[in-house]
Amino acid sequence: MGAMTLPIVLAALSALAASAFITGCDESERRPPQPGWQTAENACHWHWVEGGGLGLWAEACQLSTGHWRVSWSEAERAFVMEHGTQTLEVVVQAWSISPDDSGMSSLLETLVQAGHLKPDHDCRWTRTPHRSPPGTAQIFVLQSATPNALAPTLLGEVPEALCGPYGQSTHGVRYFIVDLRWPDRAIFVNEGQERPMFDPESITWMQ
Repeated sequence: MGAMTLPIVLAALSALAASAFITGCDESERRPPQPGWQTAENACHWHWVEGGGLGLWAEACQLSTGHWRVSWSEAERAFVMEHGTQTLEVVVQAWSISPDDSGMSSLLETLVQAGHLKPDHDCRWTRTPHRSPPGTAQIFVLQSATPNALAPTLLGEVPEALCGPYGQSTHGVRYFIVDLRWPDRAIFVNEGQERPMFDPESITWMQ
């Protein structure tokens, strides 16, 4: 290797290493702080999970009822709640939408095509102040236009969720987050009936 070539190669390697270091630091700095609470003290721990362009803080817990954790499922293309080896439900998932004014309307059609909504549904988007999102974000809930859609039946039974697994339900809090910072995505969040084993406020679009 010539005397002139060696410094050039070394400079290129140094630049590559510096670039990799900066990239790593940038990604780490994009993570929000680790939550200061736990589902069960000394039985749960937090871990940062990424998948499908999203990242979030999630818990893994060893409880008397077994091992529980929120993790990324490639099969579901979503973050899911797991109990042992069983996948229970989707808790966070990114959906593609049109980046224009028809964004959430286009998602309705996507849910119908995916079999999550009936073609003759009467569901509509309602903005909600459930959380206090950043100024660039809005939160939407998919609700049925049918009066008292979530009221118990005449037999006192839990009614069918008219807006499917991604709509308003008696089984817990479900909503979608849209944000001007990622105008072609809507993030589904399923908090369940109690405090979830992930931090909704930590959900970050990583791409």
